[in-house]
Amino acid sequence: MFDLWAPEHSVLREKVIERAFLAELSRSLLLDLAMPFEVLRSEFDAFGYDIVVEANRVLRHVQLKATVATGSRAHVEVQLALADKPGGCVVWVFVDRETLRLGPFLWFGGEPGQPLPPLGDRAVRHTRGDSEGTKKVRAGLRRLPRGSFARFDEIGDLAVAMFGSGDRDHAVLLAAHLASRGGGIDRDALRRLTWEGAERVAYAVDGFELAREAGLGDPFAFADRKRADAERDGAWTGTALELWVALFMEHRRDRTRGQGFIGLAIDAPPLPFLDELCEALAAAL
Repeated sequence: MFDLWAPEHSVLREKVIERAFLAELSRSLLLDLAMPFEVLRSEFDAFGYDIVVEANRVLRHVQLKATVATGSRAHVEVQLALADKPGGCVVWVFVDRETLRLGPFLWFGGEPGQPLPPLGDRAVRHTRGDSEGTKKVRAGLRRLPRGSFARFDEIGDLAVAMFGSGDRDHAVLLAAHLASRGGGIDRDALRRLTWEGAERVAYAVDGFELAREAGLGDPFAFADRKRADAERDGAWTGTALELWVALFMEHRRDRTRGQGFIGLAIDAPPLPFLDELCEALAAAL
């Protein structure tokens, strides 16, 4: 009788679980978070990851680990090379032996757009000793205990941890953020909004906190990407939340761009498309 869990079928088992994981992740990204995505695979496991998934402008190099749901494994081994990859992360999946149903999911990784957290200094040793019985350290590996991982019972919660909440929740997040700051939206003022008069609107939000809540990654890098897109396409695009974060960051940029190292003002070229940014925000709201 064929036994998928027999040692000689380890490669087949890994591929089956990988495809089952991608199927569930794909369903969540497309239907729950409305995020198109791209999947790439490594030719061989030499750099610490099995698959690469990009969604919501977040790139994840994923090391996939799997254990039977009844297993008691207390740690996994992770290659240090994974820390050199953008958005490196480890997903530890528990699998039902009879049905191949996945869950729960253990997660070790940074916020969207952030690198892998430190792997610690727990060395990995060979399981067999040398001629003198010494079990030598295996270079380039770290032992990551189960307690280092966050647990998610649903694939949707894991997807948000990996890629952020997506466009669908941005309106809810923005409304809650404004309410927490005692603010609102003056739509009449927005219709007349230009860059010169936008400072009060820009600072009605905390762009750093809002970017974190929405899973936009580093707000400075996010603002740079939005500006580059506007310069390339000739227009600002995105949700109201994204455009408001961009406006906040551009005003912060404008505050510091004319200051020299000793506090003297210096001449700087005008920023591009900033009236258009205000118009795009007003339209999105």
